[in-house]
Amino acid sequence: MTHDRFNDEETRALAASFRDAGVLVCPRCATPLDRRSVPPRRDVSYVRDRMWVTCANCHRSAVLDRRQPE
Repeated sequence: MTHDRFNDEETRALAASFRDAGVLVCPRCATPLDRRSVPPRRDVSYVRDRMWVTCANCHRSAVLDRRQPE
């Protein structure tokens, strides 16, 4: 079993789909991704709207920002 992350290209595509409210499926095995909200940290002065996505099949994951980082 692997616990790798998605590569940069896959993460960018997932983030774009996430920002567009699209369906999130694993780019490796086409399994629907599990989603978990990532609450903002108290020690960070700005708020991010983030989602942690994981694949139940191949166990890859990524943290996605709803807004594109500037």
